[in-house]
This record gives sequence, C-alpha cells and structure tokens, in this order.
Amino acid sequence: MATDSEVVVRLALADHPALPADMRDRLAQDPDIFVRNAIAARADTPAGMREDLASTLETDDPQLTWLLGSTRQPHACPAPAPIPAARSRQQAEELLARAGL
Repeated sequence: MATDSEVVVRLALADHPALPADMRDRLAQDPDIFVRNAIAARADTPAGMREDLASTLETDDPQLTWLLGSTRQPHACPAPAPIPAARSRQQAEELLARAGL
C-alpha cells in the first residue's frame, strides 16, 4: 500500500494511527508533498526524520504553504454537548405548556 499509485491511498496510510514504523519510513520518501507532510505531522515520527522532512516541504507557492501548515496543526473538536436527561411525557407537556406551545 505504501507504493500504491494513488496518492489518496498513501495519504490515508500516512494518517493511519497504527502505521508500522517501516511503512512510515518508506512514506517519508514519498514523492508527494502531502504524504511527506502527513508523516512529518505524526507524533511517532522521530525528531531527526521530522527535521529532514521539513526541508523537503518548503515551497514558494503561498497557497500550498498554507495548505501544508493547516494540515500540520493539531485539531480537536469541542466536546459534544451533554444529552439532556430523559423526560416523561407529562414533564415534556408541562415544559411545552410553560413555553406557551
């Protein structure tokens, strides 16, 4: 899979949390800049490899620079809102009546 002709396959592999170290190392040499960027962004990528990859990710294209930078930023979605406690039909009708509905 690390040598698949489709970039999206290699990119998905590079993003996979259970990627073995040997595949990570192989994908670090990928010709596609986004695949190498995904490898550089992995927490399990050794610092030396990350530094080597960073030098291959330089570009004069401002849009590509922005895209690469945005994919390296850690992102965490906010926690979902808690689910309200279940209400009985009577409680629901009382709430609706108080709301004038």
